[in-house]
Amino acid sequence: MWSGGLYSRRSFLHAMKPQPGRTQRIQEAPIVKLISDSKSPSDVVDLGQGVPFYGPPKEAMLAATEALREESGFKYSPDCGFPALREAIARKLASENGVKADPNRNIMVTAGANQAFVNAVLSITRPGDHVLVLAPYYFNHVMAVQLAGCKPVVVDTDTNYQPIVERIGKMISKRIRAVVLVSPSNPTGAVYSKDTINEIGKLCAKNGIYLITDETYEHFVYDDVKFVSALSLDKEIEHTISLFSFSKSYGMSGYRIGYAIFPAGIYREMLRVQDTLTICAPSALQVAAEAAMRLGAAYPKQFIPRIERVRKIFIRRLTGLDFVEMPVTKGSYYFLLRLRTKKSDWNIAKRLIEKHGVITIPGAVFGTRYPSLRVAYANVDESMAEKGISRLEKGLQEIL
Repeated sequence: MWSGGLYSRRSFLHAMKPQPGRTQRIQEAPIVKLISDSKSPSDVVDLGQGVPFYGPPKEAMLAATEALREESGFKYSPDCGFPALREAIARKLASENGVKADPNRNIMVTAGANQAFVNAVLSITRPGDHVLVLAPYYFNHVMAVQLAGCKPVVVDTDTNYQPIVERIGKMISKRIRAVVLVSPSNPTGAVYSKDTINEIGKLCAKNGIYLITDETYEHFVYDDVKFVSALSLDKEIEHTISLFSFSKSYGMSGYRIGYAIFPAGIYREMLRVQDTLTICAPSALQVAAEAAMRLGAAYPKQFIPRIERVRKIFIRRLTGLDFVEMPVTKGSYYFLLRLRTKKSDWNIAKRLIEKHGVITIPGAVFGTRYPSLRVAYANVDESMAEKGISRLEKGLQEIL
């Protein structure tokens, strides 16, 4: 009797042990894992951080502080965001992106662009559906697709990290629900041309699937390149879902405010997901975002010259190395270095941190099929860039 009860209790306790659910195939937060697994020296130079060197506008910080004292700042906003912010977004889309969007049917404020992506995927897919992503990809997108119970279909870009439309077309099947583009790109810095985006958009429209575009880095383009929003090529917003963020352009990454623009036909689905996940984005910080929008693109553009100076240092120092191949891309603030080695880029990145005092991000987390490292250049000044690149160069010479 007693032994039978013990057996039952043991069986119960075994059954209660945590078992991986829908997170089973999702990688651990890769950057967090890399840093936590490495012993960083106190003077480490961070070429991995994907944030700009500047913070939010003073006007945004003041607006948030004032809003915290008001009922509108400490209570829920409407699920889709405050009307004033959605109207400000609509004006921005019209003036900067050439897009006419209805604040009440096409726009939703979210807790960052990552949540906007999750909202979109959950709204348009069912478990078992496929979503096409381009490699090197932004790993959070793949993680979100997997979390939704869907399968990411990975299609490689060319040697300059540009999409190959024919390759995308061949991979579209009845199970594909969306194609995902990130331009300007994280992690490569590639910016896609109007013609390329238009061709992919037409391919999506022809096959009755969505085009999801992450346009978080819209203000970070250099040289002769111009940013093109996919929305401007889908005037009626029929099959395009575009995601934007205040994290990069306005230095507000911790405020967690982004927004999605999408066809009116999926509004109810987007709202259901929003209400389930967060109800609404943080109310006081929506007020901050509205204040930031009054400054427009002039706010991020004032910082671009400094980022461009640092970018030129990276190009000058890294393009001539024998053991590195670096396509010179013209957007966001990343370069993805292809390494001439067969060694694990995760181990290389870890050793660079511990032995050489410089942080980079291994390409494996972005789905590369070759050893590579992502370096970021917006969070360091010119002096720190020179120091970090010297450490990187010396470290790669010794490791490779």
